[in-house]
Amino acid sequence: MNPLALARALPEPVKRAIKARVYPPLLAEGETVPEWHLQSWDGSWHRHNNRKWTVMVFYPGDDTPGCTRQLAELQERYPRFQELGAQVYGVNPAEAPSHQAFAEKLGLAFPLLTDRGGVVARNFKAAVQLPMRTLVLRTVYLVNPERRIRMANRGAPPADAILRSIEALQQATRAGM
Repeated sequence: MNPLALARALPEPVKRAIKARVYPPLLAEGETVPEWHLQSWDGSWHRHNNRKWTVMVFYPGDDTPGCTRQLAELQERYPRFQELGAQVYGVNPAEAPSHQAFAEKLGLAFPLLTDRGGVVARNFKAAVQLPMRTLVLRTVYLVNPERRIRMANRGAPPADAILRSIEALQQATRAGM
């Protein structure tokens, strides 16, 4: 049996126990995110904008079923993210041609950033370093304009849940909470 098939056959409690020991703990809510500066497939450079909410989506691979679903859903709701003053970034180690083909296939209006070597993903605790490569873990962070983490999630939270979080946090900020 190949290792991937073996891993899929494990009971859920065993999978969770393995992940708890192998995966790095998420950055904590309230923590300041690490500095980052990454290039998009179109050659533009991006970093955290201190005037915007930021959704950092670390995903394992371009044009894979889970990543396609996740990023397509974010694209579907992207106009609402923009209305709320939030920027969405997709991040993984793939090079520009892969990101470009994936972005064009899905019609993505938000940048897909190349994280060569997975350095930013590791700084965000969204990757595991294996002997031959970096394994990016599907991870989403919501970061406020002050670079503080306001939501950290391993997996693919629904776009509407992220939007509700932004709305609630913006309302709390306006109310002085």
